Amino acid sequence: MGPEEAGAKVKLATTRYRDLAEQVEAAKDDLLNAYADAACEGVAPEELAAGSPFTADDIRRELRKRGAEPGEGAAGPRG
Repeated sequence: MGPEEAGAKVKLATTRYRDLAEQVEAAKDDLLNAYADAACEGVAPEELAAGSPFTADDIRRELRKRGAEPGEGAAGPRG
């Protein structure tokens, strides 16, 4: 493998890595918004944490950031 081929492999791997990182962030945001929706319907953070990549404390913190608290009804701003 020459320098050009090695450079092309690095460029491809970098592109794939960045694409995946963007997908992960989008999926994380979707999950946290789903938690906020569920919390507004009365689902407790401890229930949401079961099988989750986040702890109940992590979820509570994210709910506060999104203006959603368990049992509130409609969520506040989520941005």
